[in-house]
Amino acid sequence: MLLLALALAGAAPAEWFRAVQFASKDAVLRGCADCQGEPDDACEVRAGIQMRTLDDYAQKRWPAPGRVKLLRSNADPDCAVPAKTLFAGRGPVEVLAVRMAPNPPPPALLEQVALGPPIQGWPQRAPHRPQPVPTAHPDRGSLRTSLICRPAEKGWPWPTAGADGRSTLDKANLCEWWLLSVKPDTSEADLTGVSFPLGVKPFAATDPRWAAAFDPALPLESALLESPPPLAAKPPAQPLALAPGPALAPGPAPDPAKQRCGDPARSRTATLDRFDQWDRQVRASPFPSLDRASFTLDAGAWSGHCQELDVLRAALEQQLGCGTALSGACASASGAP
Repeated sequence: MLLLALALAGAAPAEWFRAVQFASKDAVLRGCADCQGEPDDACEVRAGIQMRTLDDYAQKRWPAPGRVKLLRSNADPDCAVPAKTLFAGRGPVEVLAVRMAPNPPPPALLEQVALGPPIQGWPQRAPHRPQPVPTAHPDRGSLRTSLICRPAEKGWPWPTAGADGRSTLDKANLCEWWLLSVKPDTSEADLTGVSFPLGVKPFAATDPRWAAAFDPALPLESALLESPPPLAAKPPAQPLALAPGPALAPGPAPDPAKQRCGDPARSRTATLDRFDQWDRQVRASPFPSLDRASFTLDAGAWSGHCQELDVLRAALEQQLGCGTALSGACASASGAP
């Protein structure tokens, strides 16, 4: 039975970190209940989510050295498994510290921050890392901006002494920005949906560039929207590497003004799909601007992104070896043509 536990929105303090344990499918681990010398027994973990505040998660989490208690429903007995197996990602169960925004990401965020390859479900470590979903595109209603931080042996949630664990993140914990998949009507975790990494390299929880994301008094997305570090911004030159399709035939490039794209260009689906991917990412719209039947670009749909349109259109025509038409007029961000 899937657990309805990731109601991060509206919790107190608002949108703060939770310890989240999840499994994409039912699993069986080996663990002990009391860990007083008894042999390990089977420990069943149901597919879904369990979560606690970091303070609650820390309490009596370590019944024996190197053993950490799983998060369990009230109906299930305690079970403590080898911590290195759980936190190293070698098992089918993941544990993360997650801070999640309560509402869908604003369009400005999708325009400003680059997205990495989407995956099915939530991020897991190898060998259980989800495969990319090449054709997926962001659906704002089913995504929430999230900061996830992974466990570390010299950081959260390992104890400094006794049975209690840490309740705060530190420099040993590496963090990542994600758009995590949720059910749009309830904001509960959706382990079958599509999640997107943001284009930022993993960083330490104490990284001063992201201090705002670890301030409970500030909204999570303010860390990205107000003063994002350079790594989070969309690289302006990136669209030049438009299509990895087959090389053009040798010979002079055709004159786009004389040769319009037709059936040969339609067969270059990899190139066209790549253009549509950049189209969605730059404009943050699920509706393509390129009509493949007539090879006409809706320039008006690119208003505010005229420079990107020029670069992408030139790269597209170079890769296809033919010309596209434009309909409408592209206006700058100020409204001028």
